[in-house]
Amino acid sequence: MKCRSALVLSKKVFNAHVKLAIVAPITSTIRGDKLEVVLPDKLKTTGVALVYQLKSVDFIEWQATFVEKVPAEIIRQASTLAQLFMA
Repeated sequence: MKCRSALVLSKKVFNAHVKLAIVAPITSTIRGDKLEVVLPDKLKTTGVALVYQLKSVDFIEWQATFVEKVPAEIIRQASTLAQLFMA
């Protein structure tokens, strides 16, 4: 099975309570869309988080693993875009 990277936007308390995480898929294809959040070069994971494709993921069923922590600014950017997108 192919590994799919995603940026987790939901808070830890939410994830623990409902056993789901709200994520933005990450792709290496950068289109320059305003709803993409570019990941910094200093991370192991490269590409952009697609905020317009939010998904809820059963991280236990998918056997998700933690890869790395992103800077708080990236989470703020993605969360702000997601709120604008969902409003």
